[in-house]
Amino acid sequence: MVLAVIIAAASVFAGCGDTKQKDASLTTAQSSQAATASHAAPGDAHWFDDAVFLGDSVTKMLDIYCADDPEALGDAKFVCAGSLGFTNAQWDIDAEDNVHPTYRGKTVLAENCAKETGANKVFIMLGMNDIGVYGLDGSMDACKSLVDKIRKNSPDAAIYIQSVTPKLSTHEDEVIYNELIRDFDAKLEEYCKENDFKYLDIYNVVCDGDGALRPEYCGDPEPASEGGQGIHFTNEACRIWVEYLKNNV
Repeated sequence: MVLAVIIAAASVFAGCGDTKQKDASLTTAQSSQAATASHAAPGDAHWFDDAVFLGDSVTKMLDIYCADDPEALGDAKFVCAGSLGFTNAQWDIDAEDNVHPTYRGKTVLAENCAKETGANKVFIMLGMNDIGVYGLDGSMDACKSLVDKIRKNSPDAAIYIQSVTPKLSTHEDEVIYNELIRDFDAKLEEYCKENDFKYLDIYNVVCDGDGALRPEYCGDPEPASEGGQGIHFTNEACRIWVEYLKNNV
């Protein structure tokens, strides 16, 4: 009996040593991964290992695409939710009808997207769900407010702002139409210039000659009466989006 206890105790101490060694190895591995992301060339998928993509349902399509292709954007994280905008992203987390995203099963505020994911690069694509309700100026005010909060919570994170993307011409209406989207994108671009943020013009790599979303890039072309919104992407559009990011970040 005494011998058994001694053996058991020895096993516990040995296990503790193994745990410390494993923890040290994990820390080293994590540091190595972070270093790889920091030094990888922008065209390398692993450059995005320490990035988080904050967005609405359009970005959610990119999340789904990247989940099927780990070489698309490496280990990039996604914090997105359908109907998310610059404005409602700043509602209280317990607000009625809130649309806050989740990350690893936890509801999170958009302003904490970098802190929650450990990201050093924040890619933002929001605004589609703001401009028809709050107009250009109201939407831009909400954009600036949210970006300020992200920077306050994660001051070392680099900010990348992506344009809002176009709609199918058949789905334009008096509330959201492509000219309005372009006007908002122009304001986003000017804001980026003023604050030394990187602006990424996704709009113009997926639009046709008339400035509408190319039909072959649209994943929901059904009539509005059947639920189609004319804004979500196909896998091919996501592939083009990824290539644009790799070549322009």
